[in-house]
Amino acid sequence: MRMRRLSAGVVIGIAVVACAKAPTLHQAQGEPMSDLRAEIASRVAMDQAVQRELSDRIQAGQPIGPASARQDSVFNANLEWMRLVLAQYGWPGRRLVGDEGSHGAWLLLQHADRDTALQRTALQLLEKAVRDNDASRRDLAYFTDRVRAAEGRPQVYGTQLQYDSRGCASPKPSEEPAQLDARRASVGLEPVAQYIQTVMAALGRATQCAAPK
Repeated sequence: MRMRRLSAGVVIGIAVVACAKAPTLHQAQGEPMSDLRAEIASRVAMDQAVQRELSDRIQAGQPIGPASARQDSVFNANLEWMRLVLAQYGWPGRRLVGDEGSHGAWLLLQHADRDTALQRTALQLLEKAVRDNDASRRDLAYFTDRVRAAEGRPQVYGTQLQYDSRGCASPKPSEEPAQLDARRASVGLEPVAQYIQTVMAALGRATQCAAPK
């Protein structure tokens, strides 16, 4: 999901939302739940803003303490809010909040690493939603790997990366590596080499991390 970059002022302005309880929402028959979808979008914007602030400070060689603390605060607030949402609605799928809303819920839970038990519960709900064609198989692939990696188990789709001393990426341990690209293709993911190349390009390390000829 490509998010518009937000200024620090916007981060402060929307930070109040992070403390809100899960709202009582209403849905017109056959229509996505607009209030919940809007709240997810607001929290995703905040998530992306604090990550960008932290990244900018790292790249500029500036102290990261305050930015890191803000990121932790936002991640934790979103975690607690998503706990309430999951308890009340189950996985917020396409029929409830639309494709973007469901993907946004996935992103918030990707960053809920402080509570792996909640992520495990969310994964089970997401698996059911995918079986019901109510959520993305790609999101499920990434989330499956996230939970497995957090639990110290081999991942399935090679989406979680590790970095060497040069900052170059490779997949964390995966089941049956020879079949990795076939499993990725089954959920609509590009080959793992292409995925890593894209990540390295985004980080500005494509040249230094290119495979030797």
